[in-house]
Amino acid sequence: MTSRELLLSHLIGRQVRDADGLKVGRIEELLARIELHEHGNDYVVVEFHVGAYGLMEALTGGVFAQKLVQRIGSVVGYRRFRIPWEWMDLSDPLHPRLNHTRAELEARSVP
Repeated sequence: MTSRELLLSHLIGRQVRDADGLKVGRIEELLARIELHEHGNDYVVVEFHVGAYGLMEALTGGVFAQKLVQRIGSVVGYRRFRIPWEWMDLSDPLHPRLNHTRAELEARSVP
């Protein structure tokens, strides 16, 4: 692996903090595109989906359990963010951080 490659297992469920150190949520999912080239293909992460129940969703695995967690979360004010790749600092994969503040993230997010 190169310095720009990470194992997904190192990221899923990790707590994300913003540039000020405030909690944003845990990484639930990654959205990637496939880049085809002469020697094979690469999966390139485009955005991260981060939410309050990220670890629980990652552990539940099944679609039913994940939908149940999301439904319960909608009652108590669950918020999920779509974070562009460029906004994430993964220099320490065990402690991912945003390059922006939570306020900036909330301003760009659709409710």
